[in-house]
Amino acid sequence: MLKAVIFDMDGVIADTNPHHQIAWRKYYEQHGRTLSDAEFVEYVSGKHNRAILGHLFPDQVVDVADFDRLAYEKEALFREIYAPDIIAVPGLVSFLQLLKEHGIKTAVATSAPVENLDFVMDALALRPYFDELLHEKLVTRPKPDPEIYLKAMAMLGVSPEESIVFEDSMTGVKAGRAAGARVVGVATTHTPTELAEVTNDVITDFTEMTWERLIQPR
Repeated sequence: MLKAVIFDMDGVIADTNPHHQIAWRKYYEQHGRTLSDAEFVEYVSGKHNRAILGHLFPDQVVDVADFDRLAYEKEALFREIYAPDIIAVPGLVSFLQLLKEHGIKTAVATSAPVENLDFVMDALALRPYFDELLHEKLVTRPKPDPEIYLKAMAMLGVSPEESIVFEDSMTGVKAGRAAGARVVGVATTHTPTELAEVTNDVITDFTEMTWERLIQPR
């Protein structure tokens, strides 16, 4: 029986990826590099900042202090760029209300820093809809490792069999599946066809998700 729904944030709660792409492209340019659309999908989307910075600085060993500084600079740039345009993925709020009406527990499990999580939750007034909020500092192994989803389930007091994960990236899908949950793909980053091959169901946005569709075994 379904007891919990766990959401990735970027590309699921808000379609942040176009603005992340703008921010990363500007940040790459600041460091004398270019970032193509194809590179964004392969090296950036759904990846932890440490992996992305490894692509940006392939010939350098970035120590912890430098990593934290560089990551903070980029994420601050993203929040500045995205602030005027932030909007929830269509149908999200109504879907969250539906989950609450059915007594379903909810969590956000994102690889993003806490500053981005707070920014999105507060800008969209979403905090009342979530029981738990997890960010990068609460885990030691980033997606595709399932740690963040397993921790979210533990905090919610549910099993993988009682959980559904909403994800947009292949990295996140792998994490959700490795955690043992059913995974619904949100087609903001990848096409429905691409996601259909690795998920239990695919939606374009939450206007397509009904209670009957959510609980249907797949």
